[in-house]
Amino acid sequence: MTNSLQRIFDGMIEALHTRVIPKIQDDSARAQAYGALDMLRNLKPRVEWAVGPLHDDVTAELALVRRIAALLEGASASAPKVPADDLETTSGITAADLEAMRDRLDRHLCEVLHWLDAHRDALPAGRAEEIAGAVRDQQRVRLKREVKLTAPPLFGEISRGQ
Repeated sequence: MTNSLQRIFDGMIEALHTRVIPKIQDDSARAQAYGALDMLRNLKPRVEWAVGPLHDDVTAELALVRRIAALLEGASASAPKVPADDLETTSGITAADLEAMRDRLDRHLCEVLHWLDAHRDALPAGRAEEIAGAVRDQQRVRLKREVKLTAPPLFGEISRGQ
């Protein structure tokens, strides 16, 4: 599950305030760090996740959840049910709502995978592997997109103190 944007901001603010700034000896560098801290505190309530990739995640997960529900029809054991409100449309909702919906769908997919482990015999041959493979494939696509969207780390600059 992905961290919330608010939690990421809180972590950066806390790290700067309690761990970084107290160790800076140079007055100019400390002033710049306080400027960065102030900027983060002001950005926090004004920034949200990019809606495009988040919408793509939710749309893909909704399609997967519907596909899995169809594959689980007729199982002899009752499979986890998707919350009805998560099958609604995703158009026009905020990034925060999309994030919450994505997290609920992620939890549902985890429940399905746990259920599969315990109830493989309740499904036709190969069905459990098909469902687990579909979840894995969807997560792989999501991870590849996340990697593309993530800026490369500045390990060289960090290690040289530049």
